[in-house]
Amino acid sequence: MERAGGAVRPIRSVVFGRGPAERRQVGRKRSISCATACAASLLWLSAGCSNDVFTGERRSNAAPEIWLSSGPVEGDTTGYQVHFYWGGWDPDGEISFFEFAIVDGDPFGFDPVDTTGIDAWTRTSAYDSVFRVSASENPRPYEPNELYTRYDQTHTLFMRGVDEEGVRSDVATRSFTAWTLAPFAQITHPEGSNRSYSNVITFRWEGRDPIDSPTNFQLPDSIRHLCIKILTPEGIYNPNFPIIDDLNANPWRYEQHWSPWIHYLAPGDSGRMTIVGDDEIIELNFSYIFALQAMDEAGAVTAIFRGDQNVRRFGVSEKAGPLLTITEPFLGGFQFLGRFLNAARVELPPGVPLNFCWSADASSYGGEIRSYRYGWDIQQLDDPAQWDVSASPFHRCAPGRTWYSGIHTFYIEAVDNGGRITLGRIQIEIIPFSMERTLLWVDDWSLGAPLANKMLPGETQHDEFWTGICSRAGGFFADRDVYDCAANNNRFPDMRTVGKYRNIIWTYGNSQNGVLRQVIRFTPETSIGTGTQLVVNYLSLFLAKGGHLWTSGRSDQAAGGLSVIFPVPPEFPASFKFDMTRNEEDTSGVNCMGHRDYCITLLDKIIGTFRTGAEMPPRSLNMDGMRYAYSDVDDAVTSSYPGLPSRLPLWSEVVAPGMYFNPQTSSGFIYVEIYNPAYWMTTSRVDPQGCFHPMYRMRARSTRSPIDRQTVAVWVDRYSHIVAENVPGAVAARSVHFGLPLWFFERSTVDSIATVIFDEWQILGE
Repeated sequence: MERAGGAVRPIRSVVFGRGPAERRQVGRKRSISCATACAASLLWLSAGCSNDVFTGERRSNAAPEIWLSSGPVEGDTTGYQVHFYWGGWDPDGEISFFEFAIVDGDPFGFDPVDTTGIDAWTRTSAYDSVFRVSASENPRPYEPNELYTRYDQTHTLFMRGVDEEGVRSDVATRSFTAWTLAPFAQITHPEGSNRSYSNVITFRWEGRDPIDSPTNFQLPDSIRHLCIKILTPEGIYNPNFPIIDDLNANPWRYEQHWSPWIHYLAPGDSGRMTIVGDDEIIELNFSYIFALQAMDEAGAVTAIFRGDQNVRRFGVSEKAGPLLTITEPFLGGFQFLGRFLNAARVELPPGVPLNFCWSADASSYGGEIRSYRYGWDIQQLDDPAQWDVSASPFHRCAPGRTWYSGIHTFYIEAVDNGGRITLGRIQIEIIPFSMERTLLWVDDWSLGAPLANKMLPGETQHDEFWTGICSRAGGFFADRDVYDCAANNNRFPDMRTVGKYRNIIWTYGNSQNGVLRQVIRFTPETSIGTGTQLVVNYLSLFLAKGGHLWTSGRSDQAAGGLSVIFPVPPEFPASFKFDMTRNEEDTSGVNCMGHRDYCITLLDKIIGTFRTGAEMPPRSLNMDGMRYAYSDVDDAVTSSYPGLPSRLPLWSEVVAPGMYFNPQTSSGFIYVEIYNPAYWMTTSRVDPQGCFHPMYRMRARSTRSPIDRQTVAVWVDRYSHIVAENVPGAVAARSVHFGLPLWFFERSTVDSIATVIFDEWQILGE
């Protein structure tokens, strides 16, 4: 007993119930006769008599008196953490301390051994305590929720006081029933619906222990698991036997198969995962079950087994190996499965830096990746010395490598914890990239006869317009330097053709048959499929090599412009980083051409499928239609080109009375794509990239339009410092992109823009 200022200072203590070994004796009941209970009561009283040796005159000493002042009433049902308060006094002295014992059962149904002897009692100087007792008997369904099992158990608290001379008081008792809900565990790995696993399987799980309701929970105390072949009660293998039903009905039949209990938070996550098959034999072509059982600190254990929760039925079969995904910023992504998939073959110009990274996944069949290794041009795969590194789980990227000639193969090997191997091979062929010719025009807009209302140009009109522009470049020959995609069965020019030119103009339409979408369309990392990727975005490679590109075309709705980069037409405004896929964790869209090469973060349209919500401002053609474009002289790059026309108006014939875009009868020009719209940049809380440089902005029909004064043409500045190596006449220069078809704009103004661009590229003819 501690004193503070002459008074007794209570000491709060927490007393736990039985240990785990005893708590597992589920269903243990004790009962004794009333005569035995009375005899036990005499033993308690005699334990309070003093046997001290004394001399002189004997003085009588009154026994102290104690009482239970607060706690569950006699026979009450409560939780398994029970708070009791007590008090006492000594008529001729002071109480030195208290002793208590908590036993299973009520006063007429407990084992006397539990209170016999001083060592059965616990000493305390406190006047209250929280007792944590077991609740591991009488399992039955929890009526409000059939997923849970309710357990309870009856206990009795015995309390007595001891005075300074060792005399003990009469015993105060209080019986109560503690209850709890059984915990449960949810298998979380392997993920997915596949139930065909390897013979080495990693299982992971999460546990939850409801305290007094399903919504009030904590972590379970411990966990155990079993993994057995599906056998009938007679020991006969039968993959169709309803073993989960039998486990629920006859849990005693499987008791010998359970692992030892282990604490849920044991070191090394051993209470939350296990590997089956690493030190036991899991036979191929047989069916098994894996089951979990959780126990809480009150001793209640999982009593319900469900195939969608804490039990997995699975078959064991030979697996090809992990699924290996390899990515490279210029080449895109590749997937491999197993050791014998053919190599992915790509052609590249010389001098392109390659930076490969990868990851592998064996979770679909319960495996885990043990190691990776990689190497270039390996002749003998079983020779460790020919690999660039030793096998390790930490090799996830290779140092950059640049090739200038020849054919080279990059190897990546992924091995799972069962020894299965996937080998990825990417063969790189370095092709000539002479870039000796001046300018290539790629006509990717298939048109028919001209329309009388100037809604669209005809094929001949469009060809004359662009060949007239291209002819202003020295060294351009219309019979050699024009590639018509429609005339080539809607195929894009091959990389060897592109590699002959220093400068390219690529015009496109809004048709789904356009070939630009085949070249620049982006596949997010989470969407990469197994097999060889045949198309590489060689326009990105062309820019990185020091080539110059001018892209322009029809960009209404979702089929044209840079929106073709998206695998599925997005809602506008769209983010290259976040809207490329519905998986918010996959931000690989930053490697697409629009974001990485053109430095554009967000993309919008005049018409299309738009987002909805309070944050989305009103959109309508009456407001959004374009009237004209103007030069953004506030941008440092644009202002450095004084020859750019300050205004880019629509062609007078296009807006004349009776024409499709007549401002008196139409909603304005609509074949327009918008970049980094300010209203959505603010809403999204993103900043433009440092290399984003607006060339032209649009004026909408209404100043209230959210896309009024937004960017419709940009300088491509990321590669403007690169000069093509060993190419006569090569210069460092900017590229350009227009999110609209220039055929519809005033001819003299477009000619002036072409003059500025060709002068930048240093190809302007005399």
